[in-house]
Amino acid sequence: MRWYHSLSLRLLLLFWVLFFAVASSGYLLALWFSKPSVPVPVPAEVQASLSPVLSNVEVFRSLQPGRLLAGDYRVAASLSPAGQERLQLDRTLTANHQHVLMHQLEAQHPEQVLLGNRMLLGPFVHEGYRILLTRPATAAETESQVISERQTQRIQTLALLFGSFFIAILLGVWLVMPLRRLTQATREIAKGSEKPELKRLPKRSDELGQLARALKTTAHDLAVSRDAQRRLLSDVSHELRSPLARMQVALMLSQDDDEDDSSPERDEHLAQLGRDLERLSAIIERILSLSRLENGLITLQAEEVNVRGLVGQLVKDLRYVNAANGDRLKVHDSDDWPVVQSDPELLRLVVENLVRNALQYTDDVVELSCQRTASDYTIVIRDHGAGVPEEQLAQLFTPFYRADPSRNHKSGVGLGMALSLRTAAVLGGSITAVNHPEGGLEVAVQLPLKGE
Repeated sequence: MRWYHSLSLRLLLLFWVLFFAVASSGYLLALWFSKPSVPVPVPAEVQASLSPVLSNVEVFRSLQPGRLLAGDYRVAASLSPAGQERLQLDRTLTANHQHVLMHQLEAQHPEQVLLGNRMLLGPFVHEGYRILLTRPATAAETESQVISERQTQRIQTLALLFGSFFIAILLGVWLVMPLRRLTQATREIAKGSEKPELKRLPKRSDELGQLARALKTTAHDLAVSRDAQRRLLSDVSHELRSPLARMQVALMLSQDDDEDDSSPERDEHLAQLGRDLERLSAIIERILSLSRLENGLITLQAEEVNVRGLVGQLVKDLRYVNAANGDRLKVHDSDDWPVVQSDPELLRLVVENLVRNALQYTDDVVELSCQRTASDYTIVIRDHGAGVPEEQLAQLFTPFYRADPSRNHKSGVGLGMALSLRTAAVLGGSITAVNHPEGGLEVAVQLPLKGE
């Protein structure tokens, strides 16, 4: 890949160019708007005070740079009409102000200009000889110079501020806007879009272009995967519903044929078999619809649910299947059990999977309790087993993961906890698992109170 295809190198180059441009513009604007010292005519009273000293031609010719005259006046430069050393300049002033000295020597009339902390005066001319004088600057003159320097600094600061604002806009258009477009495209993919709006980003040759092309490919692959999943769900749904329907018909026919030869115990078994078949049909339908719910293909059908009654019926059904397991279940009655608007089958699916998991992995009592707040309620399922190693708690809800299958030969395939987590998420809640301080695993199902 060529260097100009790398976003990092292009950003470094862009930053360097922009900051160099801002610094240069600030310097140039400061020079443009700063007020340099402008020569003004030497006051008449100053010329009059120097006239006695400069009127003598012999004295005038003998003046050399650095010589002190009357008061604080000192010779800064001299120019004679002839000779090997026609031009003589003060070395201290020449280092920083040689151009000003030369320009001042060529002036037609005596002028004065501020040079740092000294005032330059001249040229004073006598019979072809020219000299420049300096004196210390007054407080007023120095203050004027300080004000000019402050103005220059303000101009530089403003230039840097406006330049930085221009950089921010440029980076926003060039870098931030594509990132926002990629973020929006990611949201579109999450909602199921096969062709997210990326505009011209996939045509870029830098890292942003690579990311845009990867997102485009990902969106297509996800769409293909979703279509395959939907077809599989449809096929599985058809294959499972057909034998269940035949079993329900066979059960009804057997009930009709055995009406004359019935007993209370037989009727109870047939009634329980009918309920189990209906529940099995409902559970299969809910499992199949769970993926549709997660993909937004169907909406949640909520109805009024008495959570305590739902848990009680679950315990009763488990006791019927296995009296020993049913006797191990202990439900704590309290006023915290709510009546909510929810999907009863999905809610039971969550709790039943967690309860069956606790019964399967432990041999002691399994407790069910509920805690309610102003906005949600939490169903707590606690067993009294050995618990789960802390490093494995985070993996309990991973599909097909079993914390320790060797500790119980009846352990399942590791789908119950994962299915409960997914179902709780569809209901708007969450599940957490921790080891209880007094021993055993405690799983908490937190769900919102919707229309209690």
